[in-house]
Amino acid sequence: MDYENLSQRLSSCESLSAMGRAYNASTDSISNRISRAARQVLAFESEVQATRQPNEDLAADGFESFCRSQYFPNHISILVGSESQFVYAADHATLRRKGQMTEEQKKKRQRLEDIFRPPPGAIEDSFALISLELVRVKDDGRHHPLILWTDQHKAYPRALQHNPHIARMIESGEIRHETISSRKQRTRQNPLFPVNYIDREIRKDLHEHVRESVCFGRNVNRQMERLALYLFRHNFKKTHRARNHPESHAEFAGYDRAQIESKFTGLWEDRAWYSRTVLADWMEKIWRRLYQTPLAAAPDSLPAYALQ
Repeated sequence: MDYENLSQRLSSCESLSAMGRAYNASTDSISNRISRAARQVLAFESEVQATRQPNEDLAADGFESFCRSQYFPNHISILVGSESQFVYAADHATLRRKGQMTEEQKKKRQRLEDIFRPPPGAIEDSFALISLELVRVKDDGRHHPLILWTDQHKAYPRALQHNPHIARMIESGEIRHETISSRKQRTRQNPLFPVNYIDREIRKDLHEHVRESVCFGRNVNRQMERLALYLFRHNFKKTHRARNHPESHAEFAGYDRAQIESKFTGLWEDRAWYSRTVLADWMEKIWRRLYQTPLAAAPDSLPAYALQ
């Protein structure tokens, strides 16, 4: 099975069933190959990260979808470069169903939550995890101070205080947290345009996130593996949206083109080793399948070779 073709199909709104028909394989086989490919691209990004020199502000927000059931919506926190639209980090949080519900729907939610109840403060914890990447971007970059744009969600300022190092950098002015109303027009002049743009791309390119789709994620870890593979193609394969610029989003974010191209060689042939790879915290959760799927009977298994 051609991994490059597989990742391209996944990023072109093709479902697992459609890919299974194309490859004459089961959806389990397709998911297995995507899991392997996700670990490969996480290792790839970890290796090329050493050469980057970002020179931009950042924006962060949550992409909302669901996994397993619409009674378990999710909030995928995403950290994006303001100029490059490069995605620096992503993390998943399962939430309680919100909004208006009928009495029958409320009863059903209660029955499901007797089996699995999303943890409180999930958005805050998820945002705290992706905010760890602020320190890495600040250390790698030339931009002073580093400005993080978000909407006015109350969990975000609290999450930034979770890490004492980030809290000190905010206090000293090395990092500035600026907010803007989520009700502002979603134009290119809006500081949240980068995350709004990524939201749109994910919504149209990953079949499980298309609005009112019959195709939806059934396992959180596999959902995040598919997202990791998609973000790899977005960051390193797709050209930047600016006209007359053949550079990828990664090159706009300060990654070295020669280094990227050299690492592409053997990407799908040379197996990535966990013991030889230094992963960011958000990558670690995807690689080791540390997410919990609502209503799952047991935690997801991870092949022994994936931790070698």
